[in-house]
Amino acid sequence: MTDTASTSEPLPQRPRANVFRRVALPALVIAAIVAAIWLIEHERGATSPTGERYGPVTLPAVLRAPGLDVNAEEGALAPDFLLERLDAGELRLSDLRGQPIVLNFWATWCAPCRKEIPQLVAAYNRFAPDGLVIVGLNLQEGKGIVTPYAQDYGMKFPIAIDRDGEVGDKYHILGLPTTYFIDRHGVIRSIFIGPLLEKKSDTDVQGAIGEDELERRIAEIMAAEPVANGSSARSQ
Repeated sequence: MTDTASTSEPLPQRPRANVFRRVALPALVIAAIVAAIWLIEHERGATSPTGERYGPVTLPAVLRAPGLDVNAEEGALAPDFLLERLDAGELRLSDLRGQPIVLNFWATWCAPCRKEIPQLVAAYNRFAPDGLVIVGLNLQEGKGIVTPYAQDYGMKFPIAIDRDGEVGDKYHILGLPTTYFIDRHGVIRSIFIGPLLEKKSDTDVQGAIGEDELERRIAEIMAAEPVANGSSARSQ
């Protein structure tokens, strides 16, 4: 008599195809849907209603001063850009020609940026009546994140959204915050990397601009005479 109990067939393994259909395939479908939604939103925000792509743009020839390069460095003309505004519409840097500009690159996740915002808000409230424009240029965050943040901090100056970070690349941003002080002629007078903080003690952030220094830099860009062609910049 054959002992059938001593011999047994191995249990059949579950086909891997079944596991793929039940687990991996649905996950891939969900990922594809999420990616498609992101791509649609990304592309929707990447183009102006006029069809012009947001990001760095060519500075108009009429605004190019002889002998000056267009570059993100002191003594050069500030590179032009077109970006969405947080509130509504869009912001083109060259439209502000004739006004002194403090161009501040920042992000909500940047702790030093949060520390300097009260200084920028105070400077805007003080000098805006004299024509100063502060542009808060947010790097690669959505409006849903930036809007409540700006409201909490009382940021009433224009905020532009650099979704792709291309303007940040054009300005050689290596760290946040970074601030460019641009005079009425579009010339970058000074650049500061780090937070614009009022120095109240020796324990403040090393390298931060004190209140007097911030005002000095603002005074420098405001001292330049208005552009001679008589054209006025768009009001904020």
